[in-house]
Amino acid sequence: AGLLSNRAMKLILTVDTEADSQWDAGAKLTTANLDYVPRFQELCEQFEFPPTYLCTHEVITSPVFDRTLAKPTRSGYAEVGTHLHPWSTPPFDSTWDDAERAHPYPSELPTELLQSKLKTLTETLGDRLGEAPTSYRAGRWGFSTTQVSLLESLGYLVDCSVTPFVSWVRHRGLQMGGPDFTNAPIFPYSLSKHDMCCAGSSGLLEVPVTIVHANQMMRRSALLRRWFRHYASWSARAGDRFFRLAPQWFRPFPHMSAERLIAVYETASALGMPAVEMMLHSSELMPGGSPDNPTPAAVNNLFHQLKRTFSHLTDRGVEGVTLTAFAQSYLSTDPKQVRRNDESESP
Repeated sequence: AGLLSNRAMKLILTVDTEADSQWDAGAKLTTANLDYVPRFQELCEQFEFPPTYLCTHEVITSPVFDRTLAKPTRSGYAEVGTHLHPWSTPPFDSTWDDAERAHPYPSELPTELLQSKLKTLTETLGDRLGEAPTSYRAGRWGFSTTQVSLLESLGYLVDCSVTPFVSWVRHRGLQMGGPDFTNAPIFPYSLSKHDMCCAGSSGLLEVPVTIVHANQMMRRSALLRRWFRHYASWSARAGDRFFRLAPQWFRPFPHMSAERLIAVYETASALGMPAVEMMLHSSELMPGGSPDNPTPAAVNNLFHQLKRTFSHLTDRGVEGVTLTAFAQSYLSTDPKQVRRNDESESP
């Protein structure tokens, strides 16, 4: 994809493309959900919103990878990046890869093992796709400053592992909790090699998942309050309760109706964000592949909400862009804009 116009809001669709039912530490590494990806890809192409599929090792080596993921990528209708699940990526170490006991965060791994797994994942995708990947997300949001340097050395341009306002410290991995992104920026920023939640001088752009405190925006924006009263399908009082909740993800959870997703987008737009980034899992596209969508009816509802949300974004002039294309465009427009709150990179 070429560099898009800089005035229009961008939509980045990121899909954690992984084995089935990975919420269960004992689940087998089956990838039946990949057969359900083409339906999602078709919807994205209908609205000209190219998705970015962030793939685990078992997905990249799947027999259906070429048909379901590589084909739209080679045609320019998608991007494939990497998604590190330590428990499914060689080389394996029995101390850290006891998947039946717990799923470790990448941020827990010793540096040497982490480096080896990232190298394997990157090279495997490069060999399968014919070009090196440039976009990445850590499994279980387990990002760390160690990964910044490693990804940079492997030629990556952009990461999307940061979840502003959210801490994973109380969510156990194999030996410890996950990272704390409570104070991370909501805007894209060049990552620091010393603090994931601060801008720095690395060559790796962070594009956080879109998570906002909509209640703060409601207090500041009369325009958004009028918009919400017009579009919400429930009473103004119920809507106010929604906006007091925080944080709000741009993520199609079962409880996130199209109206709620649109309200998150409108908040991000009112805040002047250059893009909204939605995330979901490939396993959510398959009935029974995730806790959120156990039935065909639940999957059909997911597609219904996505279609309504995409229609609204199209009406608002939003442009779809892959993660790497956004990073290239954003950095080339004005590199200084990603260095807000810049810190010294001295050790």
